[in-house]
Amino acid sequence: MFGQEKPLAAADAAVIRDDRAGFRAGLMAGVLGLSLMILAVGTAGAAESAWDGIPSKKAPKLVTEGLSEQDHATLDKVFVKPGVNLASYGKVMLAPMDTAIERRFDEVLLSVRERDHAFEYMTKQLEEAFGPAMVKQAGPGVLTLAITFTDYVPNRSFHAEKARGGGTVDRVYSVGRAAFQATLTDSQTGQVVAVIADADMGLPFPDNINSYTIYGDADRFTRRWARQIAKLVTGSEAAS
Repeated sequence: MFGQEKPLAAADAAVIRDDRAGFRAGLMAGVLGLSLMILAVGTAGAAESAWDGIPSKKAPKLVTEGLSEQDHATLDKVFVKPGVNLASYGKVMLAPMDTAIERRFDEVLLSVRERDHAFEYMTKQLEEAFGPAMVKQAGPGVLTLAITFTDYVPNRSFHAEKARGGGTVDRVYSVGRAAFQATLTDSQTGQVVAVIADADMGLPFPDNINSYTIYGDADRFTRRWARQIAKLVTGSEAAS
C-alpha cells in the first residue's frame, strides 16, 4: 500500500550488513594506519633530537698502506701515494661527513646539534676555500674528499649528556678540541691517493678568548683545515 515500506529481501539485508561491516573495518584500518604513521613520525623524531648524544665510537686506524708519509708544517699526518701530485687534480667532490668520537666514563658526549654544526661549518669553509674547484660530480681531475671528525669538544655545551651512567649537565664551559681524518680518493678509479689527519686544542684558561663562546676553538681549527686541504689539492691557499 501507499506509504508502507516494502520489506527487504533476506539477500538485500545481508548485503547491507556486509557493507556496514566493510565500512567499519575500513574505518578501523584507516584509524590504525594513521596512528601508526603518527607513531612512526614520533619515533623517527625521538630517534635523533638536537639534544641527543652521539654514541661513543672509537676512531678507525689510519689506512696508509701504499702511501708515503710527507712532512707538513702544521698538519699532523699527510700520506700521499708515491708519484701522485695532488695539485694535478685541482678539483674535489665532498662526500658525506661522519664522526668516530670516543668518550669515556663521565666525559660529555657530542650532541646531534653540535655534530650538525661541525658538518655544516666544515662544508661552508671548504666551499669558500675551494671556490669553483669544488664540484658536485665525479670526473677527470676530481678527488673525492671524505672527512671523519674523530674528536670535537665545543667550548660551551648545553644539556650535555654523560657518556656513561646517564645524567646531563646543564652547562659546560671548557677548552675546545677537534680532530679529523680525511681520505682523498680518485673519483673515477676509487683509488686512495692521500690520507690526512690533524688534532688541535685551544689555549688553557684564562688565556683562551674562546672560553665563553660555543664553538670558538673548533671553528678556528676547522677554518685552518679547510684552507690547508684546499692548498694541498689546488696548489693555492684559497681558490679564487
